[in-house]
Amino acid sequence: MLEEWIRNKGDNKVNRAEEWKKKGMYFLVILCCAGILALIWPVSSTDTQTDSSSISEPVYKKKEIDNVKAEMANELESILSQIEGAGKVSVSLTLSSDGINTYAANVREEKRNQEETSKGSKKVTNETNISRDVAVNSGNALLIEHKNPEVIGVLIVADGAGNPEVRENLTYAASTLLDIPAHKVRVMPRERRSN
Repeated sequence: MLEEWIRNKGDNKVNRAEEWKKKGMYFLVILCCAGILALIWPVSSTDTQTDSSSISEPVYKKKEIDNVKAEMANELESILSQIEGAGKVSVSLTLSSDGINTYAANVREEKRNQEETSKGSKKVTNETNISRDVAVNSGNALLIEHKNPEVIGVLIVADGAGNPEVRENLTYAASTLLDIPAHKVRVMPRERRSN
């Protein structure tokens, strides 16, 4: 019995060593999986920070477009209200887009010629690479030119628009000022309210 107990004791040490090896392998596999998971896991929302300039830019651009549209409408209203018989004038513009911005660019052109000679034949290869980068000033793209958006339609509401001659004068003046065809200008009489 003592011999069996000693033999079992020796076998237990071998079994324990094998168990520790197996546990170590499992632990290593779990650790590797956790590492891979950490690499591919998306960054949490607390770590991400948004750039405030990228958020405010569309809002700023929208305000800028609205300001341009309001300025154009106000200028047109003030000019058209001076036409004889027009009375009070209100103008609404429809624009085609946000306008066009042209930015400065650095253009690099690389030309490379390669000659290969093998067994008396000569092969010439010409390669041209053109790269275009936007020029940057103080972290912002360098704006060269801004074109206001194209006006695609105008609605004019005027007190004197009931008179055909005044209506024609308003249409002609608006189409001339905005450089658009007369069929894109609509002149309507203002509603008369009785007191």
